[in-house]
Amino acid sequence: MRYETIGSGKVGQALATAFARKELEVAIASRRLAEALAPVAKAIGQTIIPESLQDAVKADIIVLAIPLGTQKEVAKDAENWRGKIVIDVTNAYGVSPVELGNFPSSVVISQALPGAKLGKAFNHSGSIKWSHRVREVRTRIFALAGLIAGFATLIAVPAGLQAQEPPENIVITPYITSPLEGDPSRVVRLTTVLVPAGGATSFHRHPGDQWEMVQEGEITYTVKGEEPKVLKAGDAIYIPRGTVHRNQNLSGQPVRTVELMIVDKDKPHTEPVN
Repeated sequence: MRYETIGSGKVGQALATAFARKELEVAIASRRLAEALAPVAKAIGQTIIPESLQDAVKADIIVLAIPLGTQKEVAKDAENWRGKIVIDVTNAYGVSPVELGNFPSSVVISQALPGAKLGKAFNHSGSIKWSHRVREVRTRIFALAGLIAGFATLIAVPAGLQAQEPPENIVITPYITSPLEGDPSRVVRLTTVLVPAGGATSFHRHPGDQWEMVQEGEITYTVKGEEPKVLKAGDAIYIPRGTVHRNQNLSGQPVRTVELMIVDKDKPHTEPVN
């Protein structure tokens, strides 16, 4: 598994610094030539490798720490984004909702990277914090990558946002993943999930209990064999262990949910069901 930081600004350098402190090899790239990045990489640490943007987009896991608005320029350097795990570190500070088409910035980024599995992290606090928190940075990157890879297998073809190519376009932001107190055989997971217009999960079940609350928009929740229920902002639902269900965004607008799960530690968190 190869991972790369695209972006050599404050956050991109801070994340690279976190890895360099543990002598972990990671490549760094930007819109500048690799030769121009060499002094930056050298100053960060010996394990930091400067690369061209064309080489960087070949990585399996990409930490995207670029200015919002340059995503299309970066996107064109990859022949295909399908299956790549992208951790979006961009920040929409100072950008008006109108400029984003009234979508969250993560949706705008995902539109530029058709087929990528996207999650968002590291953009909620200062860059200096991340340069000194090596273990947390590494844990978050790999935990988030695992969550993205697992959930994205459930996504059906979204309509509307990316009609040209059918992407796997769910955006997951994890907040907590930890052992359940008093029962180390189970884990607690708290995430937000953003599903674009037309997005849907296939029928699936979990090896544990799930609580889901709609923050924005509305989602159509269906238990297999039962009538669908439309959940709107503020609505919540309890999904018992093993319940075969799916979510569909039929509203025409993005929907964001908060999901709390208590699941068995050593089992896949999500099992597709035909």
